[in-house]
Parts: sequence; structure tokens; C-alpha cells
Amino acid sequence: MSDVFISRSAVGTGSAVATYTVATANSGAVPPVPPTTAIVKSIRLSNQTGGAVTTTVSAFDNSASDREIPLYLASLADGSEIEVLSDGVPIVLEQGDAIKLTGLNVRILISIMEIT
Repeated sequence: MSDVFISRSAVGTGSAVATYTVATANSGAVPPVPPTTAIVKSIRLSNQTGGAVTTTVSAFDNSASDREIPLYLASLADGSEIEVLSDGVPIVLEQGDAIKLTGLNVRILISIMEIT
């Protein structure tokens, strides 16, 4: 097993878009994709659009009939930056799970540890 620390960033489009998706194992791929578990350590949001933006961050649970769990749902004020995981409690994601963002021009930065 190995641990890799990565970050993913994106700018919201206004529609729900997967910002990060945990890789699904594929031993037939070249190179092979190992089974992966991800631990999300931090999710930061920033709004520099000039106005408030209704923003949603959700975790998509692929193994539970495609269930989406809202992590943040609020109007994000202009000029504000927030930490979604404010209690410091990480989120564990399995193969096929994802973090999704909705919020026009809202910026997101996700810090992740992948375990393969």
C-alpha cells in the first residue's frame, strides 16, 4: 500500500460538476489501476465574483445507489473564503465516489490523501 497526497481545484460552472472522483480499480488497464480509498482532509471555497453565489458542495456515494450527501449549501458572500470541513473531520471516499461543486465561478480546492 502507498499513500499519495494530492490536491484538486476547479471553478464552478453553475451546474453540479464532479471536482474529484476516486479511481475505480482496473487490473486490465495499462498501467493497471489499483483499488483506491481517498481521505479528504480539506475542502476550501472562495468567491471572488463580485456578488453572493448560491453554492453546494456534496459527496457522491457510488456504492449507496448514487446517493449525494450535502456538505455545504449556502449563499457564499463575495470576497469570502471558507473551509467546508470546519470541524477538521476528514471524509473517506471509496472507488467511484466523488466531491461535486455547484456555484457559478466559485473556486474550490480539495486536499486529499489517496491510499492504494
